[in-house]
Amino acid sequence: MQKFYTGIVNKRKLIIVLFTVAFIISLFCSKLVSVNYDITDYLPENTKSTVSIDVMQAEFDGGIPNARVMIKNVTIPEALKYKEKLKNIEGVTEVSWLDDTVDITVPLSTFDNDTLETYYKDNTALFTLTIEEEKQIDAVAQIRDIIGENNAVTGSAVSTADATTNTVSEILKITVIAVAFVLFVLILTTNSWIEPVVILAGLGVAIILNNGSNLIFGEISFVTNAAGSVLQLAVSLDYSVFLLHRFEECRKDYSDPKEAMVDALCKSTSSILSSGLTTVIGFIALVLMQFRIGADLGIALAKGVAISLITVFVFMPALILCTYKWLDKTKHKALLPSFNGLGKVVQKIAIPMVCIFAILIVPSYLGSNANSYHYGASEILGENTRYGKDTAAIE
Repeated sequence: MQKFYTGIVNKRKLIIVLFTVAFIISLFCSKLVSVNYDITDYLPENTKSTVSIDVMQAEFDGGIPNARVMIKNVTIPEALKYKEKLKNIEGVTEVSWLDDTVDITVPLSTFDNDTLETYYKDNTALFTLTIEEEKQIDAVAQIRDIIGENNAVTGSAVSTADATTNTVSEILKITVIAVAFVLFVLILTTNSWIEPVVILAGLGVAIILNNGSNLIFGEISFVTNAAGSVLQLAVSLDYSVFLLHRFEECRKDYSDPKEAMVDALCKSTSSILSSGLTTVIGFIALVLMQFRIGADLGIALAKGVAISLITVFVFMPALILCTYKWLDKTKHKALLPSFNGLGKVVQKIAIPMVCIFAILIVPSYLGSNANSYHYGASEILGENTRYGKDTAAIE
């Protein structure tokens, strides 16, 4: 390994150029990755629901209804006008209402009450719509423009459209918060003002390389798109910290920073690699899930951690050697107090704490089995969202 690391150290400028080019290409490719916001597409192909949908699509010409629209305070003629407006929206292939089931020219009192209230109740009309998958976002937006704020729209097409629009904006917020928090923690726990920036720069390169390389999959789920970068940041953060701190230790034994870096790489390889490969295997295990979103997330994250390892062993040494003088100039006193006292306390109470935790395992295990879990898009979009409020109103 020493020869390999010596070559990396000697070719550090070339490595930085190559990674910069790869970063730019990946940044462009990440915009081309298609994101699937329909969680039902990841159901196992042999489940009853998936098979049933395939049979329905084969047997019937029309699409499967995927939205419901409720309009309050309307008469029958006004409801019919709304129906025509909804039909004229691009992407809406079918609108069903009371007039498709019974003859509305006769008095309403002659209809079966259950049939009537399925479509029209308390001067409120409920329409069933079929919306094309490729046009759901624009169609849902137009539906809301037509019905206004006081009425409601729900269904799988609406949840997919909302998840699409909301996730795109929320990813940016989540990333900014995560990076800011990590930067704050690194500032507290490192001894140089530049060190957190160097660590985050290396992580940023790894994350963008992973996002861009997702293009090889053609399509990823919105879960992977939303959580992938933050999870990669979380699980890969330690690798760069290990290497940088080992480099600082080795510099005390070597006058030449390049020799110190080679020694630091040799000494930290086993710990970083064992930690990284364990994480990779853990993510790959998600492939065994029948719910295929596990495989989608697991493979993308396993690839991300592998890229993070490559970045730490190849790009980070070059970056650190190019910035170590700045690291030296911006050193500061430790911002956190010494934890020697805590260590002594922990050492003294080690045996009692082991006993306490051993006892807590039993109720914790029982409690974990009593957890309840939410499944489906209705729980992805909470009660405080417009989708949640509209769904509750229609029900």
